[in-house]
Amino acid sequence: MVLLFLKQPATPKLPISNLPSVVEVDREEASVDDLMNAIQSSTKLAPSRLKLFLASSKTVLVPNSPLREYDMHDGTRVFVKDIGPQIHRRTLLLTAYSGPVFLHILFYYCQAFIYGTTFQHTASQVLAFTLITLHFAKRIFETIFVHVFYRLTVSFYSLYLYLFHYWLLSGVFMAYYIYYPTCAAMASTPMLMDSTTSAASPNSIIASSGCPSSSTSLLSSSWETEDTSLYFLSAVWIFAELSNFETHLILANLRIRYPRAPSYSSATSTSVSSPQSRVLGSSSAARFASSMTSYSVSASGIAVQRFPKGYGFDLVSCPNYFFELLAWTVIALITRSLASLLFLIASGLHMWRKAVRKHEMYKKEFGSQYPKYRKVLIPYVK
Repeated sequence: MVLLFLKQPATPKLPISNLPSVVEVDREEASVDDLMNAIQSSTKLAPSRLKLFLASSKTVLVPNSPLREYDMHDGTRVFVKDIGPQIHRRTLLLTAYSGPVFLHILFYYCQAFIYGTTFQHTASQVLAFTLITLHFAKRIFETIFVHVFYRLTVSFYSLYLYLFHYWLLSGVFMAYYIYYPTCAAMASTPMLMDSTTSAASPNSIIASSGCPSSSTSLLSSSWETEDTSLYFLSAVWIFAELSNFETHLILANLRIRYPRAPSYSSATSTSVSSPQSRVLGSSSAARFASSMTSYSVSASGIAVQRFPKGYGFDLVSCPNYFFELLAWTVIALITRSLASLLFLIASGLHMWRKAVRKHEMYKKEFGSQYPKYRKVLIPYVK
């Protein structure tokens, strides 16, 4: 048994009331979760809101890890920080990805309600609808069956950012302009305009033709992508999505075999089945259902963390982002919509920032072991 002194960081953003100054725990048998539960009994704060770290070394106490892995003794000071309301990462992603699926179906099928008219979708609109819904269906599948998270919760306020990015940008904004009436029948017919209507007015163009103005289309709506172009773009999209899926399997397998741990010095590799065998290699319904179970590690599963290798990772640190951007580039080319282009730019900037952060983390953590020739996001580009 050891006595730990609990203290809040100087000038905390969220002060903790009723934080006990001392708590007694069994260092050999207890875990970080047991310590968090002891704090919860006094503060009434959920363990997911608590971040614990040693005052001397600033080492973060990782949930589900045993206390014996840390340098603790009588009188050790532990800082306790309230990081605010949390939401489970899987719940956050499922909420975010389900929105675009619902919204694209709504805008695609409810023409009369949204646009005030019914019309036949063009080949590019049908293809864009199919690829976008399949993309987000894939993301939902990966969230449930593939992804393994180092940190199970994130700030609840992240939900608002995700809803804006997915529900508004890729949902309402993209869907409204992608499925706008294009009047394919008028593609070969000169546009008729009332003599009292100004030709320079975008609103008058939409009203008279039913087609979006140049402010919402990268190219003239009278130009339709040829079938051969659609086939080629579809093939590129399929390649990008399958490649993205493969990189997610590699990351998930890495996180199962080498989970984050409080110590990276001495460890034993954890033997568990990989996502490939749990998902792609399932030959029966029973094995497929087993992929829904939580990935577990052995009690001694403190593993040395490894950086990802293999498909795509030999060229860039985050090939999963590269392949996803490639897929969205295809969508932008198919739809020729300014809304798709803006979403591609917004997503690209966000993924670039995350890729740079991940790349720098790899170099800092692994030093000379990390391949110097790896780029951040785009192969062969710094």
